[in-house]
Amino acid sequence: MSKKKILLIHHSGLLGGAGISLYNTWRTLEKKYEVVCYIPNDPPDLLNFLREKGLNPHTFSFRLGKLTYYSGGNNLLKPRFWYHALHSLTQIKYWELVLRDVKPDFVLVNSKVLCWMGKLFKKRKIKSLCFVRETIPGNPKKFMNKFMKNMLDDFTAVAFLSKYDLFQTDLTKAQTVVSPDFLEVKEYTASNDREVACTNLNIDPKNFNVLFVGGTDQLKGIDIALIAINILKNQKISLIVAGKDFGDIQGEGMKQLVSKIKNRKTIEFSERIKKYIFQKGIQNKVKFIGIQKNMSDPFSACDILIFPMTKPHQARPAFEIGVQRKPVIISDFPNIREFINHEVNGLTFEPNNPESLAKAILRLKDDKEMLRRLGNLNYEYTMKYHTEEYAMGKLIDKIDEII
Repeated sequence: MSKKKILLIHHSGLLGGAGISLYNTWRTLEKKYEVVCYIPNDPPDLLNFLREKGLNPHTFSFRLGKLTYYSGGNNLLKPRFWYHALHSLTQIKYWELVLRDVKPDFVLVNSKVLCWMGKLFKKRKIKSLCFVRETIPGNPKKFMNKFMKNMLDDFTAVAFLSKYDLFQTDLTKAQTVVSPDFLEVKEYTASNDREVACTNLNIDPKNFNVLFVGGTDQLKGIDIALIAINILKNQKISLIVAGKDFGDIQGEGMKQLVSKIKNRKTIEFSERIKKYIFQKGIQNKVKFIGIQKNMSDPFSACDILIFPMTKPHQARPAFEIGVQRKPVIISDFPNIREFINHEVNGLTFEPNNPESLAKAILRLKDDKEMLRRLGNLNYEYTMKYHTEEYAMGKLIDKIDEII
C-alpha cells in the first residue's frame, strides 16, 4: 500500500529555530509518510542545511506572503507588515498549481504567519494543519488577533508549542494539539571538553562564560545582555555572542543598496550596540562567533546560557543547552513558564532589566552548587519534554486521526 503524501510549506530561507524544527518534523514524518517540502531559495542558509542533511526540498524564488503579526513581529502601522502581507494576494495561483501537481493528502504549514493559506486548502477540501510557533501579541481580543484566529480556524487542525499559546488563541473550530519543539540529542552533545571548545572558538576558558544565541537581534535582547555585562565588567565574566550580525548586509550593487534601505533600522541598531561596546570599554569581555551550524562547541565553551528576550518569544536554545547539563537565565514571560521553572532548571529575571539579569548571572557564577543542580534539572526537563517521542507523538496521532 502506498504511503499517504504530506506537503510541507515553510516561510523563510533563514536557518533559525523554525528551520531546525522544520528539519526535525520532516525527519519524523518521513518515517510514515511521503513528504514533499517547499521552501524559499533565498537566503540559501536553510536550503544548504537541508541538502547537507540529505534532504531535497523544492524551492520557490519569491518572497512568500506572510502575516507577520505576532509577539516580536510587525504591527499594522509598520510598512513591513503590509509589504509581506500583500505578497500573498499574488501567490494564490502559484499554490493552487502546486496543490494540483503534488496532490497531497495533507498539508502542513510551519508557521502562523502562513495562516492566510488555510482558506486555500479549505476551498479545495484538503486536510491541513498550521503549526503555530509564535506567541500572540497583547490582548487576545485585539482585532488582528481575532482576525488571525478566524484564519487558523480554517485549518483542519492547529498545533501549538505550549498550552499557554493554545489557551491564548482559543480556537473554536479547528482541532488542536500541543507539540513542543524537540531536538536530536546527538547534535548538541559535547564533542569536546570545555577547554578544547574554548580553544576552538578563541575564548578564554578561565572566565565564567555566558552564551547569548541571537546575534545582534534586538528581540532576543542583545542590548540587555551587553548592559548586564558592562555592570559586571570587573568580574571574570565573558559574553559569547552566537548568531547573525543583522547589520552585515551581503550582496553587491543595487541589491545591497535596496537591502540597506529596507533594513536601515536593524543596521542602525547593530551599529549602536557595537558603538556601546567600545564606549564602555568592554570589547575584551564580548566575543562574537557568528552563525554556528554546529552548536556543540559554543555550548561546551560556556557555563550558562542567557535568553533576555524583550518580548514573549520562543526560546529553543534554553532546552538545547540542557543536553549538556547547563542552565538558562531567561526573561520571565508567561509563555516560557511551562518549560523553565525559576530556581528549578534555570533562573528567570525581570524582562528588559539589565540589573536583574546581571544579578542572576553573578548568582550562578558564585554558587557552583546551584549551577550544577539547575543544569542537571535542565537536562531532565529537556529529556522529558523535548525528545522526538514526547513532542511528536501527539502530533503524529493527530495527523493519523485526520488522514
